[in-house]
Amino acid sequence: MADKDFIVAIELGSSRISGIAGKKKDGVMQVVAYAEENPVQCVQRGVILNIEKTYQSINSIITKLEGTIKAPIARVYVGVAGQSVRSYRNTIKRNMVTHSYITAECIEGIRKESYDIPFSECQVLQNFPQDFVVDSNLVPEPVGIMGTNIEGDFINVIANKKLLNNITTTFDATKVKIADVLLAPYELCEQVLTDIEKRSGCAVVDLGAETTTIVVYKNKVIRFLATLPIGMNCINKDLSAISLFDDEAETVKCMYADAFPSSSEAEKEPQTFVTNVGTQISVDVIRTVIDARLTEIIANVNNQLERSGYADKLLAGLVLVGGGSQIKNIEVAFQNATKVEKVRIANSVDVLIQKASGMGNPAIFETPVGLSVLSLLLAGKENCAGDSKEEAPTPQPDLIAQMEHEAEREKIKKEQEERDKADMQCAIEFDGIKNKIRAQYETVMKTLEEVKNHGNDKKVREAAEKVCDSALSVLTEDFQQHVDTLSSKDKYKLSAAEGTQLAQKLRDVTGKLRDAVAKAKEDNKFFSRIGRFISDIVSE
Repeated sequence: MADKDFIVAIELGSSRISGIAGKKKDGVMQVVAYAEENPVQCVQRGVILNIEKTYQSINSIITKLEGTIKAPIARVYVGVAGQSVRSYRNTIKRNMVTHSYITAECIEGIRKESYDIPFSECQVLQNFPQDFVVDSNLVPEPVGIMGTNIEGDFINVIANKKLLNNITTTFDATKVKIADVLLAPYELCEQVLTDIEKRSGCAVVDLGAETTTIVVYKNKVIRFLATLPIGMNCINKDLSAISLFDDEAETVKCMYADAFPSSSEAEKEPQTFVTNVGTQISVDVIRTVIDARLTEIIANVNNQLERSGYADKLLAGLVLVGGGSQIKNIEVAFQNATKVEKVRIANSVDVLIQKASGMGNPAIFETPVGLSVLSLLLAGKENCAGDSKEEAPTPQPDLIAQMEHEAEREKIKKEQEERDKADMQCAIEFDGIKNKIRAQYETVMKTLEEVKNHGNDKKVREAAEKVCDSALSVLTEDFQQHVDTLSSKDKYKLSAAEGTQLAQKLRDVTGKLRDAVAKAKEDNKFFSRIGRFISDIVSE
């Protein structure tokens, strides 16, 4: 019987491209189909290298999934990860000029501003608010609080634009659409970590084939993310250098890899390994090669934990996932190298999973290797089923036309980037103008206080008049041009509105200063007349 309501996810891994389909019901995910392809050198470190082979593999996976669930697939969720995926911290400061309520619109404006990154070759995949400080006080939720100065910290998870561009180009050539592109390391963490671990402080280390990803959580928020361009396949390459073929290298790794071997266990192992061509290789040499690479990977992970600033705040310890987490004694090696006492291997997700009958046992998604694709499935929300009435054979795409289309799209993107860059420059210049207005406002406020306290002093009144004459000099035609330009941009509307409000406040307070000076003059004229009258009486 054909299913008409299911979710499909695709993971573009370096060692395999996998697809999974499932149905959610009453808090349970029933996996109804799974398929994978193992194309050679299609995806490397998360980046699609061979678009043609990759789209053929995806089409093959979709066909297999459709054959199992007896229904067409229209769209899929796709996980994005890879060497260029990393976190970048951005701090945004804003002065409200006067003590006022902080609104949701103000916070949203600050968050939009935090998306600006100084890397033209990268784009933001996801944005995570960190902490807010209002008038030197750390607050978890600033909306509704009274304050003058607000500072927000944000983590942008960024990646090279080529990463997403190649994914988009590849799926344009397949018979399915992308329902959403999901940040794979984040979705994996959300499924394998408990609330206590995320709150107490925890780091997830994904020991993949071509990359190693580190994600740090604290107070239920991602604090740091880094992707290292080294993984378990590096061990295979190292073993190939000592006369082992690729398939033998994988076998040898599984047989002899021990991240923290004991001398007694080493003595029980055979002393030589015989290759397919009869070559004998010392097991001690094999272990030395494996240990050297494992030590390097763990040392690099430890270095990233130090860089995160949370190495000593991981009260819930480390959680290891990925194929490398299956290496013998890997958790002991991490404990020894990082000095983190709590280290566990994640073998399952925090959701009840049911497997449809006829899928075979065991399934890859029931192992640490398959947790990533399973987490993408669990993150899906939209029904991915297609309309069987519209199902028809999919014509093979013209890749040349597809690449030409991609080139045109790239041209349009670059033009948009140039416009965005110009808008950003305009916004930066406008921030400078707003700072001048704020400074002028402070000067006028101080002068107004001086006039109120010492208005009988002629020098004070004269100085105040000069301030009045120059106060509005910052509200030039250039200011209005910036307001007009930014007001038409959704991203900078709030900034333009803030500038307009600042300008009005400056006009208002300048008006008050003029009134105060005029009153002080009038008052002093009266007292001068009284003084002269008294002086005349005394003279007589």
